[in-house]
Amino acid sequence: MCGLAVMRLNRLLAVPRVGARLVGRVACLWMAAAVVAVCPYLWLGPPSLAREYRQDEIARFSPTAGHGIGQLLGETLLLGGVVYASRRWLRIRL
Repeated sequence: MCGLAVMRLNRLLAVPRVGARLVGRVACLWMAAAVVAVCPYLWLGPPSLAREYRQDEIARFSPTAGHGIGQLLGETLLLGGVVYASRRWLRIRL
């Protein structure tokens, strides 16, 4: 009888712990987002028309073979880093 009461009590107490953990994680994400949003605002000040950028970067860009090779090299290194980390530290085998 006592074991059943303890199991029920544990089940009742588990919900607030999970809820508190979730609230803590959401609060951490909100704080990180606030730092990311507030730091540039404090550094640059409020938005102004003087800093508005009115050029079309896409139209101005002229791709070359060097751009493509650089992007391919970057993607390959990123993929290699993920594979290395997953095999070395996360112990994931394919």
